Amino acid sequence: MLLAIDIGNSSVSLGVFRGEALLLRRKLSTAERSADEYAAAIHTQLALGGLDSREIDGCILSSVVPGLTSLVEAAVGRLTEVPVLQVGPGIRTGFRIRIDDPSQLGGDLVADTLAALTEYGPPLILIDAGTVTTIAAVDGDRTYLGGCILPGVRQSASLFKETTALLPAVSLTGGEEECLGRNSADAIRRGLLLGSAMMVDGFIDRYLALPKMAGAKVVATGGSVELVTANCRRAMVRDPDLTLKGLRYLYETTPRPGGCPLPILKNPPPP
Repeated sequence: MLLAIDIGNSSVSLGVFRGEALLLRRKLSTAERSADEYAAAIHTQLALGGLDSREIDGCILSSVVPGLTSLVEAAVGRLTEVPVLQVGPGIRTGFRIRIDDPSQLGGDLVADTLAALTEYGPPLILIDAGTVTTIAAVDGDRTYLGGCILPGVRQSASLFKETTALLPAVSLTGGEEECLGRNSADAIRRGLLLGSAMMVDGFIDRYLALPKMAGAKVVATGGSVELVTANCRRAMVRDPDLTLKGLRYLYETTPRPGGCPLPILKNPPPP
């Protein structure tokens, strides 16, 4: 079994694969824990899913929280002796990265991009809605062109409460929203949800006008994807497991000691 781990700013996502089948998906909070506590939490989640950590024969990890990376890697070492493959410079991505410093592209976005290219083919517009919302463009030549980073909708809602004396806290739920709020809480909620959707739609329109981006598919993922995209007018595919699937593809396409069979990609890169 392959254990895939994505460490984000708000949560740690776990996925367990047997071949192509995703057997288990779980989230842990990024609360302060020791390596032993993370190991216990991972073991518990696997056990609740009817899986035995002793069956893990591969592990891949991506992280945007450097302070947690070594802790979680050590936690995996408490459960299994298999080496942990970290997503970072030198890993085989299967696509070109045309940004000033490719090492700045987060491991989660690398995984998102490879999974979307494999599952849906280029060109692509990728939306990852989590603690922040990222929107990226991948052209018809499988080149990651860059993107934008927007405040996450939940974090924006928290900021309202923290920085204003009279405005109320609001509960964010998915679904379509009217554009007019008739009390403060409704006005805030509509502003956050519709505002996020309008920003996403606006960037999609601009990305579609770029060279080699005409007809691009829009693929969205992330913990807040329903909140951010429920009111978008642009058609899109929502794939909540995109990052975990991308980590599996990265693991399978990265040479390691002892060799590793490469998967048959559904949309392989050009020769």
